[in-house]
Order: sequence, then C-alpha cells, then structure tokens
Amino acid sequence: MGPLIVQEELGTSWAPPKLICFLLIYLSLPGTGSLRIEMGAEPVKSLRNEEAFIPCSVTDWGPGDISPPKLTVKWTQKTFDGREGQVYLYLSGNHTPTRPGSYISTSDLITGNVGLHLPRVQFTDEGEYTCTVIYTPNKAVGHSVLQVSAPPAPRLTPTDITMEPGTEATVTCEADEFYPKDITFQWIKYQRGSGNVPLQKGVSYTLPIDNEDGTFSQSSFLRINPTLEDNGNVYSCNVSHRSMGTDLQLNLTLSVTEPDTPKSQIIIAVVGAAIAVALAALIIYLYIMFWRKEPPKLSPITGAEHLVHMNEATLSCQISEFRPKPIRITLCLQRNGGEVMEIYSWDSEAQTGSAAPVAHPRDEQRVVIAPEREGLMGNGNVQYLPPAQRALRVEMVPVITTSKSRISNCQCTIRITPDIEEDDGAELTVRVTHSALRGPISVSCRLEVRGVNPKISKIVSPLRILQGESLTLTCPIYGFKPKPLSVTWLKVDPLGQETELLCWDKGTSTICDPRYLHELAEYEKQEGEEEDHLNYFLSNVTLKPTVRGDHGAQYVCRTHHYATEHTAEKRMEMQVLALPELDPIQTSSEVLSVGKETTLSCRIHSFHPKLLGVRWYKGDELLASSTDQAHRGDSHLLDCTSRATYRPSVRDIGKSFRCEVSHESLQHPKCVSWELKHLVSKPLISEIECEPEAPECDQPVTLSCTARDFYPATCSVRWYQGRKTISPANDTEPAQQDPESGLFVKTTEMIFTPTINQHGAEYHVEITHSMEMTIRTYHLKLKGFPDIKDITCNTNPPIYGKPLTLSCEVIGCDICDVTAEWRVSGEPIEREMRNTEINQNSVSFILTLTPTAEHCGKVVSCWVKRKDLQHPLKKNYLLKLPDVPPTLSEITAFPKDPPINKVADFTITISGFSERKVEVKWFKSGEPLTEQVVTSEPRVGEDGLYSCNSSVRFPPTGNELIQCEVVTNKGKYTKQFQCKSRRFARLSLEPSTL
Repeated sequence: MGPLIVQEELGTSWAPPKLICFLLIYLSLPGTGSLRIEMGAEPVKSLRNEEAFIPCSVTDWGPGDISPPKLTVKWTQKTFDGREGQVYLYLSGNHTPTRPGSYISTSDLITGNVGLHLPRVQFTDEGEYTCTVIYTPNKAVGHSVLQVSAPPAPRLTPTDITMEPGTEATVTCEADEFYPKDITFQWIKYQRGSGNVPLQKGVSYTLPIDNEDGTFSQSSFLRINPTLEDNGNVYSCNVSHRSMGTDLQLNLTLSVTEPDTPKSQIIIAVVGAAIAVALAALIIYLYIMFWRKEPPKLSPITGAEHLVHMNEATLSCQISEFRPKPIRITLCLQRNGGEVMEIYSWDSEAQTGSAAPVAHPRDEQRVVIAPEREGLMGNGNVQYLPPAQRALRVEMVPVITTSKSRISNCQCTIRITPDIEEDDGAELTVRVTHSALRGPISVSCRLEVRGVNPKISKIVSPLRILQGESLTLTCPIYGFKPKPLSVTWLKVDPLGQETELLCWDKGTSTICDPRYLHELAEYEKQEGEEEDHLNYFLSNVTLKPTVRGDHGAQYVCRTHHYATEHTAEKRMEMQVLALPELDPIQTSSEVLSVGKETTLSCRIHSFHPKLLGVRWYKGDELLASSTDQAHRGDSHLLDCTSRATYRPSVRDIGKSFRCEVSHESLQHPKCVSWELKHLVSKPLISEIECEPEAPECDQPVTLSCTARDFYPATCSVRWYQGRKTISPANDTEPAQQDPESGLFVKTTEMIFTPTINQHGAEYHVEITHSMEMTIRTYHLKLKGFPDIKDITCNTNPPIYGKPLTLSCEVIGCDICDVTAEWRVSGEPIEREMRNTEINQNSVSFILTLTPTAEHCGKVVSCWVKRKDLQHPLKKNYLLKLPDVPPTLSEITAFPKDPPINKVADFTITISGFSERKVEVKWFKSGEPLTEQVVTSEPRVGEDGLYSCNSSVRFPPTGNELIQCEVVTNKGKYTKQFQCKSRRFARLSLEPSTL
C-alpha cells in the first residue's frame, strides 16, 4: 500500500480506481533509502506581516543536481489547536500553493533548498510544519515550528509625577496589541545611592483583553504613597515578551514636595490651564486617530506565479491602512486579443440581503456572491464564444479587519480556475476605489497558466510473449491536462532502425502497418467523483509477434503534449517465446526385446529460445538421457531430438514412459507419454537331446528340446519325422515363468520306439514364437547301424559349366553291405561319372557333375541302401548356383534393308540366362505385336546356361520403332530398332529391373 499512501499525502487526485490499481505496480516507492532532510532545531520566529522562511535542505540525493521531474515536495501545517492542512505542493515541476502567496524558489530546487517562503505571515500561520520530500524512489520527512508574534506597544502614564507626602497616586503601565498573550510586567524602584528595589506591594494587573485583530492588551498598576525621602526616586516598568529580544523599560521620576498652602490657588489655575490644553490635544489626537481619512495601500498580487490549467488557484492582495471602512474593489481582466472586462465588483457598503457581508469576530466581513454575479464565475455555456470573451471562473473573498483606531485592513483572497487556452498571458487587475482617493488605484499581474505534463508508465505486456498468439501492449498515460496529445508507437530493430507503426493524434488514428491494431481507452469519471480535469489514457496496441520479426526488437510508446511541449517515451524490449512442440515418442525398433538396449526418442521442435530442459522418466524413476544440439529452421524456430537409452524388462510392461520438457515459455513442464504394452524375448532353443545317447533298435527313445527365457508365454511346438508330423508327449503342459525375471521356459519331449527302418531318419522340431520359427534337427543313429555323413562339395560356390565333385561317406559298414544311388530332384543321374572310395571302416561314394542351368535350384541326393534296411538312407545337397540374367543381342532385319510395306523378319538372340522361364514381347511404335512372333525353346549351351531366339514378321510402313522386351524373374530387359526409309538407326537400352 506504499504508493497509495504517498499519493494521499501529496494530495493528488487519484479518482480512477481501475487505473490506480494498475499504476500501483509501477509507481511503488521502495523505502527512504539514504535521502536526508536538514531543518533547524529551533523554532522559526517571525513578526506579523513580515515574510517568514522555514528552511528545509535535502542532502544525499545522489550525484549531480536534483532532477525536478523526479522531485516531489509537500508542506503541511498542523496548528496548535490540532487542525491540519496542506500549505504547498511541488510535484514534477508543477507548483501548487494552497496558502496564498507561499512559494518555493525554483532556482534553489536543483541545489536541494526546498525551504518555504510565507509572505505577510499572520497568527493563523503559526504551527508545526512538515516538509515531505520524495526523490524517486526515496523519501524523507522533516519538522519545524513557526512562531508568529506581535510586539507590545508599551505606554507609561504619567511619565513624571509630583506629589506631597501623605498623598497617593497610581501609575499605569499599558502594553497594547501584542501576541501571544503571555507577557510579564515588573516594577522596580531606583533609590538614590542605595540601588534598585523590586516592588511587589501596591502592584496590580488587569486580565488580558482580546483585541479585534487577534492581539491582546494588558495593564499593570503601581500605587505610590511617597515620603520626602522618595523625592527623586525613579520608578521603572519593565515589559518582557516573546517578540522582543530584550525587555522594554519605561521610567518615571517622582518629585515629592512639602505642602504649600499659599500657592494652592496658583496650582489650581495651572492645573486648570493644563487640563484645557490636554483636552485640546485629546481632540486633535482623536481626530487624527479616528476620523481623519487615510488612503488605502495596495500590495502586489501574489500567488499568480504558478497557475495550472483548470486547477483552482488562490491569489492574494492586501489592501491596508485605510479609513473609513467603506471601500469598493473591482476585478478586471484583459485577455490576449481582447478588451479590458470588469469581471467582478464588490462594495463594502452596498452588500445587503443575501449578499450582505457575514459578521465575524473582530468585525471581519466576508463576501457572499450575489446570484446575478454567477455568470462572471464561468458557469455558463460559453464554449462557443471567442477565448477573449469567455468568463473566467473567479471568486473573491475580501476579509476586512478594523482596529480600535478605525484603521481598516482588507485581505482580498481571489480564487480563480484558469484555462490555459483562454487565460494564459491575460492581465488580472485589482482596482480599489475609496473616499480618501482622488481616483481609483490598481495593481495588476500577468497570468501564466501552465499545463500538467503527462506521466507515462512503463509498457505493460503479458508475463510470457508467445509466438503467433495475440498480444496487447498497454502504455498508461495519465495525470495531464489539457487533453490535446499525440501518441506514436514505433518499432526499433536490433540495428537501431526506427519504424513508425501507428499514430494517434487528437482523436485521429493513422495505422502504418495493418498487422497492428490500436485502441486508446480514456477513463471516464463516475458520477460523484471529484472533477480535477486530469486525463487518463491507456494506449493499447494489439499484434501477433513472431520470433523472426519481433524478438529483440524494442517497442516505443512516444507521447507529445501540445500545451507543455513535453515529449516522453517508454520502451520495452520484446522477448518472444515459442512453445516447444513434442512429437510422439518413437522406439528404435517396432518390437522391443527383453534386455536388449532400446532407444526412446522424442523430437522437440518449434521452440525459442535455445535453453531447454529435458528429463525422461519411467514412472517416477529418472532415466539417463541426452539431447542433440538444437538447430534453427526456416521459420527461425529451434528443433532438436532427445533420447533415452533403456533395457526393458518384463516387469516394465504397463509402465508409462514420459519425456518432460521445461522451457521458459511454459508455466509448467510439458510432457508426452508412451506406455510399454508389448515386449518380446526371443527363446533360447537348445539342440535336440536324445535319451539314451546311443539309441537301440526296438528300445524306447526320448527326444527333448528346451526353449528358455522367452516372453510372452505363447509358444507353439511341432515335431516332424521327415515330413510327417508327430505329436509330442507333453504338448499340453504350459510354459513355466521365472518369478525373478518374468521370462518363461518350456521343454518339449517326443517318446517313441525306433525300428530298424528308422535308422538315419531325420527328426526336427519347429518352435514358433512371436511369428518367428526356429528349427532344430536330429538324425537318429541306431546303435550298430552305419552312419551316413553329410554330402560335401569340392567347389563352393559351384560355377555353371565347370565340373565339381560331390562325396558322401558311410561309416561303420563294408562295401559288400551297402550300395549308393545319386539323384537330382528325385530322378536318377545316369550320364555323370560315379566312383567309390573304400577306406578303413568306411565307404565314400563320389559323383563328378558339371552343373548347368538345368541344375539351378535343384537338390542332389545320395540314396544309401543296406540289405537289412527296407528303405534307403538319404543325404541331400542343394546346388547353390547363381541366378544369371539374360543377355540380349542387337535386333537384326531380313532383308537387311527391307523396303516399305514389304514383309521383313526381325530377330534377336537371348543368351546366358539361368531361369528357363522367360517371356518375350515385341512392340511396334509402342503397340504390341502378337502375330507372326516365334520364340524357340531355351537350350543349354556350352557355358551351361540357357539361350534362345525370337523373331517377328511384319511389313514396316515407315519410321517405326521396333522393340523387343524380355521379362524374367530378375527383371525386364529391352532392345530397340528404328526403321527410317531404308535408313536404319539402332537403339539399345540397358536392361532395367522392375
């Protein structure tokens, strides 16, 4: 509530409550700081009607001279009876005196001297004065006491006295027109040769008497009963009063004579003559003191030094020492370009009825304005008149005081409310007519009316300025008058270049940039609020800021007040923020595996400035993370990616992972979440185990395979003997879960009793988990039966047309017991060379084979037969021959130069390909040719690859493009031939793959 208290102290009108609440944020005072005030410790003493000066010096305000716009000085008075009121206010260069004639020297302000001058002080000016100084942002307060006194006018009667012994006389010591009423009388007798003797006996006093002018009178009496010894003594009346530095001493000399009877007649005569002279002197004195006319004296008009537009100001003019009381006072006004106008007139004797002077103590008189004079006070509708003819809002309050000697003084107080447009430079004249004057006397002053500078608070904007969001900048402009004002908004780029955005001048708006909107809100006073004629504006600019266009730029609100020629501005630097946008969290793979390092990533983009805080959480657990260096895009906004590395476990399924971003554009962190719903752990599958290790014919055998550490629990198992499906023994048993890791394990078994025909049989198990199949194979080898090894090849990989050797070794048999047959895709091989190698306890069957395109993708098998086995034992070998694309020759024509519209043959050779199935298409200028197309069957050549020919027959008709297209499983291949009126151009295109 600091600022509100200060404003109340300053007496400034803060009527608009909405604006006050708004401005309190910007005008608060932080404290007294180091500012100090020095005022005298002793009371300031002054005599009535003299000028009093109450000192007040400001120190420790800082370097350099005081800046008047930052200074506020307020003087208040607290009278000795407890009443308080404002005396003077200096606010940001504007003087507002409340006590007529009071002033502060403008030239002394900058040096820190803010003492108060009070011309012609009166008793009502007494009291305790408070000097409050605010030098933004500091404040200091000081106090001083002003004492106003009036010295007594003492008189001793008689001044000399002659007495006879035994007689008694009274001496009077009077003190008139003094203030305050505390006064001391002391009587002293000075005896010849024996010093002075203070007198107490025979001394008496009257009570203080109130005079009409506020002063007091009091008398002291001394009774004297002399003896002859008192002859020549001097009696002294000493008067002591606050207004005097030393006591006043009034003396009389006492003469004591012996009685002289013969001379009594002479004495009587002398006394009679003296009385006659005294009466004559008294009559002359009374005429001079009470009946002789005295012309009035006019003091200069004070209080016109600092007039403010539409502020009531109090001017003062003293009309003094005139007699008799009747007097006429006239106010005249001459405006620029106008004639002298009588705007107010007051006659002390003519006021009757409702306009009669009001009686006050001490015969004071005050003026009440007559109804017919109301037009002179500016209350009429005169705005359509020229300025020189409009009435000045004026009120005059004469106060006449009269002393005992009928000398009158008139304190003329003039209250005016000047208008700067009409009254600046006008001359105000006080004209006095009195019977002691041959003609009117007058005194004039020039009215200097000033406007009040606008105050401008700092530009108000939201706490966060966000890219693309509508923003209103508000600049309060307040406390000024008159109203004519211009407001200009400018934009200053980081290079200092100013650009005018808009201008509001006396109610007319000019928008230079259509991206900006402007509204000037004026506070309207509510009914019942005091009218102070101060203006309150809120200048609002609406825009949508961008980082590219506005960040770092300064926005300036500049005002120009026409009446005071005062220009002020406030600046604010635009700090534009852009809210970060978070894309959904991405994972490094679509399917997450248990225990496998996984990277969660989140792209954070469209933010500004660069400083960004990113945290990753699994539930409430903080995860280790890293964030890329942000880079700026085309929109001048920033973009980066944050990543968190994590190894998932089964226990984390259902947990929420979130990326939480903190940025100065956000009041609260912004986050995006991702829930771990699916997790896969691929099974670790063992090889097939056999129990017993050496199975025997017609004895039970158990084959088992274990899948462990897999998730989820769903896992399908199939056993095969060759191509035949076999049901496992424990297929219905569910997988078992490890309580610690949450992973599953499952063992599948197949129990059977092998026969002699199952020796060498292939058993395999297919375990399918999460759409992936794993196969484990086991060849059953019965105890006591031969063992057939896998077929080996001496050339790997095989090459078309190059001979290779395949070998199949049979262990544990005799050549007489076994035979072998080589087959390709189940068909016996007849033309290839076969051989047999006999080793100790083994026989090797060898096949020499030259692979061709016909062997591509074929399986070579070795069937081993034994006398006691019903079915042969088989070993297979896949010839992994490469897939070779075709080579196309150029298209040839027959005849070589076929004539137009005559039948011709066009032929192409397709060679060197491994896939037998090919499709050949012919086209003429893009149109397919289906008739007369002949393509030979592919045949194996010496290189072991296929080749064939294709031809088409048709009569060319002109410039036609012949095209042959060959399609295989590897792609599409094309050759072209151009016919041009017996001139042929051949075009060939490289093979292209679909």
